Parts: sequence; structure tokens; C-alpha cells
Amino acid sequence: MEGTTQGDPVAMAMYALGLSVLQDVISYEKTHVKQVAYADDLTGAGKITDLKEWRTLVNDNGPIIGYTPNATKSVLIVKPEYYDNGVQLYNGSGVIVTKDGQRHLGAVIGTEEFKVKYVGEKVSEWVKEVDVLSDMAKTKPHAAYSAFTHGLQHRWSFVTRTIPGIRLLLRPLENSIRNAFLPALLRSHTIGDNEREELTFSPRLGGMGITSPERLADEENLNSINLTSSLTEKIIA
Repeated sequence: MEGTTQGDPVAMAMYALGLSVLQDVISYEKTHVKQVAYADDLTGAGKITDLKEWRTLVNDNGPIIGYTPNATKSVLIVKPEYYDNGVQLYNGSGVIVTKDGQRHLGAVIGTEEFKVKYVGEKVSEWVKEVDVLSDMAKTKPHAAYSAFTHGLQHRWSFVTRTIPGIRLLLRPLENSIRNAFLPALLRSHTIGDNEREELTFSPRLGGMGITSPERLADEENLNSINLTSSLTEKIIA
């Protein structure tokens, strides 16, 4: 569920503090809905009937403190067997009901099929961008290298950290880096396994810092889970 907000970063921080008043009203003890808020993005998990009552409380109490729910940006994700019930309960509310999934804060929540589709679209976009840099590398290798290491390769960092089990889905991206970008950058027709591994090292270790998204995916996700475990435990508790 997403509200509507305006303001600079300081105002957003104050807004988040103000939202704690609403969270007291819709707490788990009162609604049986597990929830977390990030600025004006409010997310809840629980039974469909409990979520219905939870949303009613948000609609009734949110506007009083400046939180106006936006139904067109609110999505109910349900298991397939509860889809018809969800559609019936939320009929006329403006809330989108889906049994597939939904993008959420740059990651994804939903079925395995939806995850594959979502990540696949991202990968296709990144492959096109790698192809553009590959063409640039033929005449401006230094500019292309800087654009890749300081910009482009960080675009998939968040996805690898927040969406588990996507290593194989990133293979087309790694293939594009290995078979198009690196040969254009290094004036080489082929890049062997040993060369590719060496190029992932940082410059101070003799490499170029051109990481492999496929190889790092599982490690990045595990690191993210470990680094945020204390916060995750607090949210669940």
C-alpha cells in the first residue's frame, strides 16, 4: 500500500516519524497483520480478512495525520487458491489483486514465474546497455571502462542482494560482458576462464574490477541476509 507524500529528505524523515502514530493504531496486536513501513510505502502480511480490516483502519486514520492511501498503487498478492476470495473482498476498492506477484521497493514479491519474468526483463535491459558500452569501447576504451565499473555494474547490485536464486537468470548478462564488452575493451577475440577470473579482481590486485554478476549473485544475497539479520529479527518480533 502506498501513500502520497511531498517534501525534501528532511521532511520525509519527519514524515516517517509521524507515521509511527498510525502504526500504533494498526499494530500487530490489534490487527494480526505483520507490517513494515518505508517512508510512505506501507506493507502488511496476513490473512485476507485481517488485511481488509487493516486497510480500513489505514483509510480511516491515515488522512488525519497526513497519510492518504493511494488505492491505484496498492496491491494485494494472494495465493492462487485465495484469488477469487480476494477479488470479491476488494471489489470496488481500487486495489489491484494478483496471484502472480508485484515489484516492491526495487525487488519482487510473488511466484517463481513472476520472479523469472521480472529479472528477465531487467537482464534484457542491462544486456542492451552493455552492448552500447561494447560499441563505445572500440573507439573509447577508457571511457567505456569507467562507465562500466563506476556506473553500470552497480545497477544489478540491489537485485542480486534482494532477490534469491537468480544466478542462472543472470547468465545472459555475464555472456554479454564476457563475449562482447571485454573483447571490445581488450582488443581480444576470446576471453578464457582464467582471464575472466583475473579481470574480476580489483586493480590493486592486478585485475580490472569487472565483476561477474552470475558468479556473485548467491554470495551477494547471502551477505545481504547476514548484514540485515538483526533488523529482520526486530521486524518479525
